[in-house]
Amino acid sequence: MNLHDLLLRVRALVAPRRVERELDEELAFHLECETQKHLAAGLSPDEARSRALARFGPVPLVADQCRDARGIAFVDDLTRDILYAFRAFRRAPLAALTIVATVALGLGLVAAVFTVYNIFLLRVDAVRSPGELFAVEMEQRIGPDNEPDVVFTRPDYDAMRRETSVFTDAFAMLWNTARIDGRSAVTALVTGNFFQVLGVQAALGRPLMPGDDNRIAGRSVIALSHVGWHKLFQGDQAVIGRHVVINDAPYEIVGVMPDGFRGLGVTPPDYWAPLALAGQSRDATAGREDAIAIEVIGRLKPGLSPEAATAALSVWASGRADFTTPSGGPIQASLTPRQGTLSGVAPGLHIAFYPLFFAFGLILIIGCANVANLLLARGVSRQREIGIRLSLGASRRRIIRQLLTESLLLGLAAAACGLVISRLFLEGALYAVIATLPPDFAPLVNLLNFAAPAPDWRVLVFLVVGALVSTGFFGLAPALQATRLELVRTMRGEVTRDARPGRARHALIAVQVGASALLLICAVIFLRGAFAAATKDPGMRTSDTVRVSIESESGRAAVLQTLTAHPLVAAVAALSRTTRGVVETSASPSRVSVDQQAVSFEYFNVLGFEVVSGRNFTRAERTADAGVAIVSETIARQLWPNGNGVGQQVRLDAPQSAGPGRALLSRTLTVVGVVRDPGRALGVYLPTGPESPGTWLYLRVRGNPEQARLALLERLTGLDPAFGIMTLRTMAGMQTYMLQIAFWVTIVLGGLALVLTVSGLFSVLSYVVEQQAKDIGVRMALGATTRDVTGLVLSQSLRPVGIGLAAGGGLAAAVAIILMATPAASEIGDTVQVFDPGAYAVSLLVIVTSCVLAVSVPALRATRVDPIATLRND
Repeated sequence: MNLHDLLLRVRALVAPRRVERELDEELAFHLECETQKHLAAGLSPDEARSRALARFGPVPLVADQCRDARGIAFVDDLTRDILYAFRAFRRAPLAALTIVATVALGLGLVAAVFTVYNIFLLRVDAVRSPGELFAVEMEQRIGPDNEPDVVFTRPDYDAMRRETSVFTDAFAMLWNTARIDGRSAVTALVTGNFFQVLGVQAALGRPLMPGDDNRIAGRSVIALSHVGWHKLFQGDQAVIGRHVVINDAPYEIVGVMPDGFRGLGVTPPDYWAPLALAGQSRDATAGREDAIAIEVIGRLKPGLSPEAATAALSVWASGRADFTTPSGGPIQASLTPRQGTLSGVAPGLHIAFYPLFFAFGLILIIGCANVANLLLARGVSRQREIGIRLSLGASRRRIIRQLLTESLLLGLAAAACGLVISRLFLEGALYAVIATLPPDFAPLVNLLNFAAPAPDWRVLVFLVVGALVSTGFFGLAPALQATRLELVRTMRGEVTRDARPGRARHALIAVQVGASALLLICAVIFLRGAFAAATKDPGMRTSDTVRVSIESESGRAAVLQTLTAHPLVAAVAALSRTTRGVVETSASPSRVSVDQQAVSFEYFNVLGFEVVSGRNFTRAERTADAGVAIVSETIARQLWPNGNGVGQQVRLDAPQSAGPGRALLSRTLTVVGVVRDPGRALGVYLPTGPESPGTWLYLRVRGNPEQARLALLERLTGLDPAFGIMTLRTMAGMQTYMLQIAFWVTIVLGGLALVLTVSGLFSVLSYVVEQQAKDIGVRMALGATTRDVTGLVLSQSLRPVGIGLAAGGGLAAAVAIILMATPAASEIGDTVQVFDPGAYAVSLLVIVTSCVLAVSVPALRATRVDPIATLRND
């Protein structure tokens, strides 16, 4: 097919009347030429016209041949099929609306999951040539199971730009939180060439420039994202040049970036600021650039492969002294594509979406099975119509195509409605999550700048493909079944035995029941898991404990003074962030990778961790220079299987991944105590004090912890506007909260599945009883009792229900077996019992009860058939 044929077919579809008029004019021209030739030979006009027609042939037949030769007959047939389909919908509007609503519900739910999947893993940021952007990471092997990242700092970034030539240009960035005019905001600190490398211009004002990032003569300026512009300033057009206060420092707004630009993040920050001003946002590292870990992203040179660039960067990193760590070993560079998605940051994240697609896809499958049952029933009622068309010469293929056209139109209409449903579902789900989130975590969600996204072309294509696949699932089998007729019996008005789709109907009912059983079993399992998590011992004291995180280190002393003097605070402890290290002893030649944390001497008492042997830290031991350490029971057993670790000497190597200034330098320590594992083996504890920068504060409070949190929140906001405070009861309850979300998702899906299954079972059985009224009347006239008729109807329906229950329970068990073989089994095994007999029993009982109630009404209706009236009508 050439371009001319393609354009002709498009014209035939868009303007059929014009194409037909041109064909008639062309045929008339050729007939007139043939007539003129006979007139020139001396024939009369009538004879010339007759000779021309005889030679030319029947004009309608020639027109059909021309259409076939041009390839526009298919377009003409498609147009006729569409018009005929709309007439059929007008004759049965309720059935058409039911089909559209049922399929739209399934498509909308699956499209909602795909929309989120598209945001996180598929939608590339709106920048110039995003495929050329790669994030640079450095890794150094420390132990057989440990490959920590080597920290990239600003001096390392500047050195890489000077000393390597793998990138045409590269920028650095750092995500952070701040307070802008007293409101929480997300910021991205970037180098001055950030927008230049990405090729993005401002929608208002200007973007950040290289001169803004000068550490000596730079300016305190910011560029707002489109989201931050509306969130913080309500889209004020006069925002350019306005001065705002960020963490007690003045900044000038110089630009607003375009809508849709996310800055290589899944969600955009509220604003971008020069990286040279990082010290103003991170007081703990002010004046020490080598203590700030940054992300480096470069645009790969044309013609240079990622493998070659990786090798060149590895050579450069291995020769850089700042990357040398006490553990030794070669440093390996790695390049990860960065296009504004999480696929590069978390390559395995897509696996987390598979259960969601499966669960939401079950609703679509149930809906399609419902529609297929409905179309099978309609096929029986349309036997006479289809039989007449077949007897008049229509081929079976032509009838099937016409029926599939009807199904496709319904599927496309369902896709359009599904787009609206997916949008409403996402907005409702987001609102529900924010409304039910514990108040301590609500500010964190508000900082994500996440809203129900507008669909892009990927979502539209997904819906169209989903409509095509759904059409094949619910439309093909009924179309094939409806055209399998005995014409003689059909023309007499009799229902052909082959057209009674009993097996297909039973198979579809079994599919619906099995999917409903699977979803309800999962819902009950998650519900029981949530109850188990709510009553599970978290391994630490949470009843009266609050955690405070300090962002402005310049105000730490004032915060500590306020906390210690507050009447609701009974004790204050400190905890540093977890870092990785390697420990070895003279008694064991092996090197063990451990987690290490610095804690104050009050920490174990505040959190309720028992020191099982040895002693706690003393008040005088407030820094790692004290040369003492406390280890967890698990690490003690690994290092000294046959003895007590108290008094033993250990060598602790701290890797570069901890970050200069935050890392604990490698040193020899004396173990003074062994602490019981707090739920997991943290490893090695070193001493610190609440005054140490970068540590969290843990408070034991008097009275209700939530009331204490609110009182402290009001008191501390003036000292550190960016600080965070939450109760440990809330932190420990997040596992329960996630299980509750899983329960509500599965219970909603299971409820929808059960409603669709019950409604489909009821409608199909009602139709079957109506179609079998003659057979039932004959049976009752021959002596069948009401019990016999009821048993007949119930046996026809409950058999596929039983098969579906067995299949759903078996599928749930198979999913559980697969889950137990994954790494996640160790994390959920103590809380979620995937082989819970009670969950299986309750779910199956609910489905059996619902199905029995659904089939009872048609069964009772069957017993009211009047045999005399039936035989008389026959």
